[in-house]
Amino acid sequence: MEKYILPALIANASTLGIHWIYDHKYIEKIASKQSILFLTQDPKHYEEAENAYYSYPNHNLGDVTVQGQILKWLYHAMKEKRGFTQLDYSKLLYQKFKFGGTYQGYVESYAKKHALTISAKSLDVDIPVLPVMDDHLVGFMPYLVCKELEIDTKKAWELTQVYSQDEDYYIYFKMFDQLFELLPIIGLKKAIEKVINLGPQKYQLPLHKAIEINDPNVFIQDYSGRACAIKYSIPLVIHILYHTNSYREAILYNALLGGAISDRNMLIGAVFAQITEVPKDWKDKVIHQLML
Repeated sequence: MEKYILPALIANASTLGIHWIYDHKYIEKIASKQSILFLTQDPKHYEEAENAYYSYPNHNLGDVTVQGQILKWLYHAMKEKRGFTQLDYSKLLYQKFKFGGTYQGYVESYAKKHALTISAKSLDVDIPVLPVMDDHLVGFMPYLVCKELEIDTKKAWELTQVYSQDEDYYIYFKMFDQLFELLPIIGLKKAIEKVINLGPQKYQLPLHKAIEINDPNVFIQDYSGRACAIKYSIPLVIHILYHTNSYREAILYNALLGGAISDRNMLIGAVFAQITEVPKDWKDKVIHQLML
């Protein structure tokens, strides 16, 4: 858990207090008065910001987003069961997110659709076929688990298809495989320069602009976005990785940009943990929650 999963979860938890505040200028205003890391969500911030979604009103310090929860569940499930299958993953998610399921908290649309489809089948109720083409960063949770457990990326793609059949995920997984392989050898910036050509063809322009443009808000306005969809979030993750130099710096840089902050942070944290230290004081703040 220490190599990829824990750094990803620490990064996720560190910014849950401002997650889904899309008004980056408002976040800068908060940051001018206090640290924006390791906060619990203040409804006042979500009311005052121009564009924000207050979805975790009952969370405690050290809690993670729903995608962070999925990362934890899947890691423990795959560690305990050899030969974990796509059906096992589907059942795991269903038990957590079904109506009356064990997870109590915000549920994103992809989880609701999946739970609804399985519930309808179990009740022999006909509903329209729902597309399995989600585009959220949740598709990367199987990838991070497979990296931690040293399981082939093909398994990550198999599991990702519970929520999405978009092959761009698999292309990105192979790109990140090369990034993880090269970054300890040639450094993060050079590794990024070498691997972005391996990304999906339709995202080549934003991926290249991610390293060319220094101003993050210019890049976001012209080539990316602040939301969780991979067409926005992966180019932005690459921009953040390229223009920062440490785990601590990257997490704060990302926080100031707003939007799907905590979910982007999982990839950012997992990458930077391979080459720089995760701050011990950050780990100490949240480890009691993350080991559950």
